[in-house]
Amino acid sequence: MDVALPLLGVTNAWITPPVVISVAALIFTLASFWWIQVRRGRLSVETGPVFSGAITSNKIVLNVPLVFHNPAPASLVVTDIKLHLSGGAGDANSPDRKALPKRMFWIAFHASVYPESDKHRQFAMPFAVEGRKSVERVIEFQWDNPETQLEDGPYTATVEVLVLPQRRRRRRWRAMCTYQLRTDLWSGRRAALIPRTNDPEFYDAIKEIGG
Repeated sequence: MDVALPLLGVTNAWITPPVVISVAALIFTLASFWWIQVRRGRLSVETGPVFSGAITSNKIVLNVPLVFHNPAPASLVVTDIKLHLSGGAGDANSPDRKALPKRMFWIAFHASVYPESDKHRQFAMPFAVEGRKSVERVIEFQWDNPETQLEDGPYTATVEVLVLPQRRRRRRWRAMCTYQLRTDLWSGRRAALIPRTNDPEFYDAIKEIGG
């Protein structure tokens, strides 16, 4: 069989095996380049069981450790972050019913969950997550003059992130990570900005050790 003969008859005489192989190789090369070098993926966000927080009549401060992972090769930019609080286990008379849902704003970020007194915090500013890499940030969220003291936990906390660029120049927020905010595990010193846990098993173990 002559490999130079057309595959689809005389009317498509130019479609020969060498042409098909060349076109297929070109398409594969372009697709591989896009997948390896240019492709833009979707950012993922995770948190852990430990954070720091303080609640007073004037302000609620939560320092939440977050890991931003970009699985694709193209860089992404995190331009803003919010913490959406909802739920609560209180009854109809709980202050939560009027105060929630509520979005807490990103004010700054820290180097650790428990901010050191001699370390200057960095105020909120966009940051890049390079392709196939992760970025760790302890994000400080604040709520001024809260209508609730968040005493009737657990609550549902959702990390919402504005990531750019987006298709068609949109600026759509995405819910990236949802977890339980266990303020019901806070024992004493609610106004102190100290490490807290969202893990009830860890809380019970520490309580048993400490009495």
